[in-house]
Amino acid sequence: MLKKRFWIFALLAVTFLCSTVRPVNAAATHAFKAENGTVQVPNHPKRVVAGLYLGQVMSLGVNTVGSTKLELANPYLNQAKVKKIKDVGTPMNPESVLKLKPDLIITSNEADTKKMEKIAPTVQISYTKTQDFYKSLNYFAKLLNRDKQAAAFKQSFKKTAKQQSKRLDKAGISRKKTVGIYEMQNGKFYAYGAGFSRGAQALTHGLGFKLAPALAKVNSGAGFKEISIESVPKYKADYMFVTSSSGKGTKDPDLVAMQKNPIWKSLPAVKAKHVIELPFNKMYYYDPYATRGQLKIVTDALIKAGN
Repeated sequence: MLKKRFWIFALLAVTFLCSTVRPVNAAATHAFKAENGTVQVPNHPKRVVAGLYLGQVMSLGVNTVGSTKLELANPYLNQAKVKKIKDVGTPMNPESVLKLKPDLIITSNEADTKKMEKIAPTVQISYTKTQDFYKSLNYFAKLLNRDKQAAAFKQSFKKTAKQQSKRLDKAGISRKKTVGIYEMQNGKFYAYGAGFSRGAQALTHGLGFKLAPALAKVNSGAGFKEISIESVPKYKADYMFVTSSSGKGTKDPDLVAMQKNPIWKSLPAVKAKHVIELPFNKMYYYDPYATRGQLKIVTDALIKAGN
């Protein structure tokens, strides 16, 4: 009888412990709807591996232990913190990630996701979710449980935008002038909407410029479009921001050749010296840090170009 009572007591004790532990574990996570389904993610992740979205995670003050080479080269990030982050390879290497003991992994493609899901809770995020500055901050704030940090970064961005806007006003640069974003890639010339970085979010969300009408249509469609030199006049803007992904900067032979074309020379922006060429490595990134940093870069360039 005594043994029976002991085992009943033990069973009750275990049941009690289980009933008290489970809610604690459940409360430590929240459900997040991602590209790879609904994932239970930590409310307060301590060790995050983030590929494409390193800047987004860091901007919300979350400790990141692993990322990819391209993201680690982001010039806008805190370099002291970047030095402590390990390169996990592109695509992500499972062994490299496993060594970092992450409690959350953030990916941008299915191939990485399939490998990473075996290691820790993995959230796959489509690039389309991160193209708009404010929506992106809200999205990552929900994922990482960082609403206050997101609000603080928005305020910082608005403050910087206001400072740069005052400089534009002083220089007489009208926000009624349209802007356009363009890039030369391997001999092909592209027009962009506002969702593919290159300073577009800084110009639109930050400084209040509008895309030229034809580019606004590109923005509402695929977001980018290859255009021929013959069709460039259709996609012209008052200020045309141009980058080259060749790694050769403004010396890109394809870009130089295009600039010699009579059609290009006939553009109003060319005649007004309102074509602004900017370095690819500073305009490629589009995370919150980069977008805030690009506010000054595009403002400096606009003031130099004049009204």
